[in-house]
Amino acid sequence: MASKNVLELIETAYEVEKLQLADGTPVWPFLRQAVYFQIQQKTVQYSNKLRTRNKLQLFKNFFYGIKYLFNLKKFEYLFFNNTSKRELLDDKYFDIYYDAWTDILGQNKSLFIEWAIEAHLPKQNVHSSHIISDLPFKFWSKLISFSTNVDIQHIEILEAILKEYAISFDPKKEVKNNLAEYHLYRKLFRIIKPKVVFVLSSFTKMGIVYAAKQLNIPVYEPQHGFMGSTHPFYNAVKKFPEFYPDKLLSFGASEKEENATSFIFKPQQILPVGSLQLALVKQREIPPVLVSAKQHYKMLFCVTLQAIKDEEILKWLEIQAKNHSDWLFIIRPKQPNFNLKLYTIMPNIVTMPEATTYDVLKAANYNITIFSTTVIEGIYLGAKPILYNVDSLPYKYFDLENADIAVIENNEMITNQHLVKEGTFRIPYFVNDYFDNVAKHAACF
Repeated sequence: MASKNVLELIETAYEVEKLQLADGTPVWPFLRQAVYFQIQQKTVQYSNKLRTRNKLQLFKNFFYGIKYLFNLKKFEYLFFNNTSKRELLDDKYFDIYYDAWTDILGQNKSLFIEWAIEAHLPKQNVHSSHIISDLPFKFWSKLISFSTNVDIQHIEILEAILKEYAISFDPKKEVKNNLAEYHLYRKLFRIIKPKVVFVLSSFTKMGIVYAAKQLNIPVYEPQHGFMGSTHPFYNAVKKFPEFYPDKLLSFGASEKEENATSFIFKPQQILPVGSLQLALVKQREIPPVLVSAKQHYKMLFCVTLQAIKDEEILKWLEIQAKNHSDWLFIIRPKQPNFNLKLYTIMPNIVTMPEATTYDVLKAANYNITIFSTTVIEGIYLGAKPILYNVDSLPYKYFDLENADIAVIENNEMITNQHLVKEGTFRIPYFVNDYFDNVAKHAACF
C-alpha cells in the first residue's frame, strides 16, 4: 500500500476533532489545505497561487456576467467551475465537467460561477448560457470576514502541529475567510433554493459545501484529477462528512472498487461517468507541429512540471537531452509566465505553447512528472509515466505496489529499465461513453 499522506499522519497523532468554534463548528476542515500547502512550500517550494495579479484584468473579470447577480432566484442548479477547463467543441468553448449536465438539466436553469486564472472567454464563444465571475462573491465574502469573530477552542493542538512541522500561518484568518464564505453562501442558498450545487475541487470550497449541506442541498463533485488512496484532500483519518460532497462523478471505477477506508466517499456515493476532455482528445488529430516532431525525433517526452523543484528537474533534463539528441523533451509548465530560456537553451528541450498538454500526451511516448494527474491521463492517451521522485511524493500519491510504473531516483539517468515498464495500474482509470453516463445519472434528478 502507498504510504499515508502528511495530513493523515497529523490526524493520527493529534486530536484535530477537538479544534472547534464556541458553537461547536469544526475548524480542522477549514485548515487542512492551508496546513498541507505550508508544509509543501517548506519542503518542496510548492506554490498554489495561480490567479492573475493584474489589477486591470481583475477589474474586468469582476464585472463578467454581473447582471445575473440581480436575478439569482431563477436558477435551480449552480456550477462552480474554472474557465481554463473549457474545450472547443462545435465552435464553442464547452465546460468539460458541466455542460453535458446543463444541456440535460436546462441551460436556462443553470448558472456557472466561474473563476479565471487570467481572463474569462468572450460570451459569444462559450457554450454555457449563464456565467458570472466568482469575484463579486469573493469580494462580498471578504467584507463579511472583517466582522467575523473567531475563537478556536483547544488551539494548543494546532500550535503543536505547527511547531512539529516548523510552519507558520494565521489560522484565525484562514478560518475567518472560510467561515465568511460559509455565511455568505448559506444566505444565498436560502434565497436561491438550488436543487443541486456542483463544485469543482471541493477542498477549495469548504464554506460552500458546508453551507449547502447545512441546508440539505445535494452537492456533486466532478473528479478533476487522480485521487487514489492517499490524495491528501480526499483521504482522512478523522472524517467530517458535513464538509464533503454527497456524490463524486468519477472518471471510472478505480476509487469505487478499491475504496480505501480513508477515502471520504463511500462506494455508493461514486458515480463513474468518464472524462469528456480525454474522449475529445482521443478523437482529434494531433497538431502538425507534433506530427513533425514525431518524424524528426526517435522519442517524445511530455514533461509535466508542478512548480516543485522545477530548476532541479530542468537541470537533470539538460543532461538527458545532451546524451540523447534524438529525444525531444516538451515542457508543460504550471506557473504562468514561465520562461524556459532562464533554465536551458538545449534545442531538444522546448515548451511548444501552440499545442495543448493533452495533445502532447497523445503524441508522446512517455510522460515525466512527479505526481501530476497527467500520470493517469497520459496512460489513457498512450504516454507511459516516468515519475521523478521528490520527497517520496510519487509514493505518497500513487499506490505503486499495484502498478508497473517507472520511478527515477536520485537524479539517475533514464535507462531501458525505465522505458520497458508497462506504465499501468491494475484497474483502468477511465470508463467510456461519457455523454450516455451523464444522461443516465441526470435522469435521476
